[in-house]
Amino acid sequence: MASRSYARGTTEFDRGLTFFDAIFAVAITLLIVSIEPPTAEHWASWDALAGSGVLDQLLAFTISFFVIANFWKVNHRLMGQVSALDGALLNANIVAMFFVVVLPFTTAAMSEATLDTQPLPVVVYAVSIICASLAQHMIWVVAVRRGLTEDSAAARRRSAFTFVVPAVFALSIPVAYLFGPDPARYTWLLLLLTGPVTAAIQTRMAARDPDTSASDARPPTPHPQAPHPRRKNEPEARSLRQERASDSLFAPGR
Repeated sequence: MASRSYARGTTEFDRGLTFFDAIFAVAITLLIVSIEPPTAEHWASWDALAGSGVLDQLLAFTISFFVIANFWKVNHRLMGQVSALDGALLNANIVAMFFVVVLPFTTAAMSEATLDTQPLPVVVYAVSIICASLAQHMIWVVAVRRGLTEDSAAARRRSAFTFVVPAVFALSIPVAYLFGPDPARYTWLLLLLTGPVTAAIQTRMAARDPDTSASDARPPTPHPQAPHPRRKNEPEARSLRQERASDSLFAPGR
């Protein structure tokens, strides 16, 4: 039996997107709920406040806040490009939502003061980020295979860079066991560099490589109204720069 498909603009399609947005909103709200306020004696001085462990909780909250926010931006952009929502794409989103709602739990474990010397909480957090990133990528893969979004060369280039974030968090796993949880967290700072670098690479690739198929890769026949070959790809590059300017540093957009 063929899976039902709900076209963009229908009530069913809008309900699906609203459901996904609500999950992101709840997950990002639960991050702050899990933070335990310091007791009265910890507010006596900055040193006492730092010793309460709340700063570690706030750091973990900040990281996860921007990670989840970026996942939502990626999902929002991707779902904005699909023409319909069918069973396979719905299931792919549900799997991705599962790993998103797990993040408040792994964040709380990583920020627990009694576990700050244990590598496992950091490793579990890194694994949850890796799974969430790959699940977001699979949404695009399913959408392309189901013919619900355009499989353009530009989209494939952007999608390839989504593996940068899982790679950085995967790097932190052996670091956590070899050198401790704190050095593992420091490896995540690489994302501050990989974001701008991958954005620049994508922009240059978009400007150099025309997004065309092999059949029209040959130089076009001169025509007075034909666009200049170099200008043909400028809108794509400009759109990519604007898109990347609004993105978080934690992950390249699709």
